Amino acid sequence: MDFTFHDLKAKGISDLDGNLQAKQAISGHKNIGQTARYDRKTKEVPVVGGEHEKY
Repeated sequence: MDFTFHDLKAKGISDLDGNLQAKQAISGHKNIGQTARYDRKTKEVPVVGGEHEKY
């Protein structure tokens, strides 16, 4: 497997519930821009029929 510490950190931040400010407080980043780069959570978009697609 090929991954780095930054990949693990991004996964952890992406899996957290909450807004960027809450994620920033937990991750220890000094500014919100750093946290935003690590937050890779996909957004769920509602579609006809009640199912969700991820983008």
